[in-house]
Amino acid sequence: MVSRTATAKLDVVSLSLTTYGIAGLPTELGKKVASALQVIDDAIARYGSSHLALSFNGGKDCTALMHLVRAALYKHSTDCDDATSNSAPLVSLYIQYKKSFPEMDAFVQRSIAHYDLELVKRGGPMKQGLQSFKDSFPEIQGIFVGTRRDDPYGDKLQFFSPTDPDWPQFMRVNPILDWTFEDVWGFMRQAGVPYCCLYDQGYTSLGDVDSTTRNPALLKNGKYQPAWTLANGELERSGRSTPSGATGSSSAASGLPIPIREARCVDGANANCSPGSEHF
Repeated sequence: MVSRTATAKLDVVSLSLTTYGIAGLPTELGKKVASALQVIDDAIARYGSSHLALSFNGGKDCTALMHLVRAALYKHSTDCDDATSNSAPLVSLYIQYKKSFPEMDAFVQRSIAHYDLELVKRGGPMKQGLQSFKDSFPEIQGIFVGTRRDDPYGDKLQFFSPTDPDWPQFMRVNPILDWTFEDVWGFMRQAGVPYCCLYDQGYTSLGDVDSTTRNPALLKNGKYQPAWTLANGELERSGRSTPSGATGSSSAASGLPIPIREARCVDGANANCSPGSEHF
């Protein structure tokens, strides 16, 4: 299934300026944003924008990555006078859980229009879903994935890591590999990246419905706090258990003078809620 909508898109010029502005800050987050953008630029130079796709399921990591990719594609289109790299929809692969959260599905649908995605949905298991995607999009050579080193098995990856020989052949491009939980939320809050509203309801890591609960570390005085308030990023997956019903998965303030454009949660009904992983 391939989905596209033709409603309002984001202001990609402002998005790019803000993202590259953060990358230019003399902070640890600024350095990591700059590094991620460089990896994306390297992938575009190596494969060309029309041969790249994004793994996207609505989780925080791939949401931050989607924002970065759009910023880099716009800058590439202006620097190289290549309008096609920014005007074409971004092919995005969503390998679905058997029982996904309706809020995540609604956020994914909104993102199609907002970020100009050509969303390709495939069922699992992962290997089967990737092969189906490969058969339908043989031109795709690399896939941007929001894997981090502190994800399960993420410590064995590099910024460019090919899939195993017995899997459908893609180059996994991992721009935010060196980021932490805190980095992801620091970037999204500073850049004003819309995100799934479940992250304002006590969830810090999202999988399928049967394996995901609110993070107990966020329960304060009988109320669950937003994900970005988690004090210890090592507790990020405290609300996750071994998936029982998943058929597959997809990739999940510095005080300096750059404005904090509050990240905002987005669901299927309200695009301005109160602000507050798995991979192949």
